[in-house]
Amino acid sequence: MNVFEDLIVELKEENLLEETIFDTAQGEFDEVIDTGDVADPIEASEPAIVGNDEVLEAEATPKKRKPAKANREFFKKRAVADVSSLQMVEHVLTSVEREYMKVRPYAFDDFKVKKALNTFLQVSDSETDEQKAAESALMQQTETWHAALAVRDNAISVPNLRLFCENTRPALSSQALLALARFYRNSPYSEPVRSKFDFVITRLFSRSIGGEKRKPLFSREAALGHIHTLYGEWSSVPLYTADDDTSRIELTALSFDDLTVEAKTAARFDDLIESDFFGRLRLFKESISELFFAPEVAVAAIEANISIGNAYVKLIDKEREKMDADHIQSKYGDLDNATISDATGRTLELNDLLRGTGEIEEEMFEDEIEDVETELEKIILDAPSPKAEPKPTVKIRMPAFIEGLTQNIFQVNKWLLVVSAVLITASLGLYVWANYFAEQEVSTNGVTSVNLDKAVYREHLKSAKVTAETLYGVLLPSWDELPKEKREEYLKKIMQAGPTTGFKQVSLMKSDGKPAGYASATRVEVTTP
Repeated sequence: MNVFEDLIVELKEENLLEETIFDTAQGEFDEVIDTGDVADPIEASEPAIVGNDEVLEAEATPKKRKPAKANREFFKKRAVADVSSLQMVEHVLTSVEREYMKVRPYAFDDFKVKKALNTFLQVSDSETDEQKAAESALMQQTETWHAALAVRDNAISVPNLRLFCENTRPALSSQALLALARFYRNSPYSEPVRSKFDFVITRLFSRSIGGEKRKPLFSREAALGHIHTLYGEWSSVPLYTADDDTSRIELTALSFDDLTVEAKTAARFDDLIESDFFGRLRLFKESISELFFAPEVAVAAIEANISIGNAYVKLIDKEREKMDADHIQSKYGDLDNATISDATGRTLELNDLLRGTGEIEEEMFEDEIEDVETELEKIILDAPSPKAEPKPTVKIRMPAFIEGLTQNIFQVNKWLLVVSAVLITASLGLYVWANYFAEQEVSTNGVTSVNLDKAVYREHLKSAKVTAETLYGVLLPSWDELPKEKREEYLKKIMQAGPTTGFKQVSLMKSDGKPAGYASATRVEVTTP
């Protein structure tokens, strides 16, 4: 079996692919890929992963090939990987539509894409007009598919995507998360697209450690290198302009670090709520727009999401030590869970934390998922290069007692295991549906932009949005020149416009994400240096 088929088999095992390019045109692809004239650079140079419980063994000594032929093989593999990536996204979106939106999915007819890929693989060995035409046709078909997926994705809310990715079993593979990250990174910018990328890239570069907490897989330097490599593999163009120089990118990343420190050093959960921390964090992410995709900013956001989410869980645990779940619910029941989840790049529902029924921990299914760190490093770091030198033969064997243990495990009746898994999954699905979806729908609260034509708004506001009866505003530099009395007076002016605009509270922040002022019907506060 060649490396392309290995990838497809793995996707099938993860329940992501129901029908692939190898199912409908097996003979044609075998003729192109499996002939002796075409050698697979991955098979010849790298060990093939055959399972956690089997021997990891490299193949025979690699054969020498000409650089031109290696280049052709590289682009063949990339073409198949592009189509496989879109097919993974197709199946994820279809599952979300069917399971969480309760609508009938209309899958894209990918026959023309498969046909274009087959034609490209057949003629890619030659540098001819036919080869260029085949490459252009394949690119056009994949772009059409991507555009169709983007239209369907517009109807999928961020909470629905999060819930599916966090709770689906078997857990989504690293390849599926990479495909989603690539899809959102290369999609036209919008706030939902940015929010979905924020969630997917954070989940990809972290893993659960139990107790609703997560940990990063890599150091910041290593993660930054991986994201640069991924962007290169995805042919992703910068969405931020040349005016967004290094200093602005660094300042934005430092702002995420400051917000992380603020959350980690909070002594009480009330400290975060009173300062409207999560509203400020969400608004800050929205305010930086396309700059969020800069590798340095994305890495800082990943670390912030992990640390702030963990701080949230830790502070709730401290509250549970002082009062019971009912008192906590009555005290914090009005929290905007959608804002908190969007701000932290993961689903954080207070009710779920109090009941202990949040995201299913990955450690409960360790026998169903691969080691994520090894998986991700292999995908990112071992990606083939057109000029890569063959690697020496390596043999890695598992200890004898582990081999014997796995043999005994696989002697269990497989039908019994399948039936047990189906029953457990059905019971879990019925429980979740009965408790969370039978009587209410997932919150999809959005954000309403404020028209700054009114004099009171445009005087010191750069932008403003209203969500959950709170106006969040980003201030202009002119705010820093005002004395404290003038700042309080300005907050009162904005509050007077609340009944007509639809808000009852005001939360102002500077462009670096730091709080500047807060006003409600009972109090007015300003933050001074």
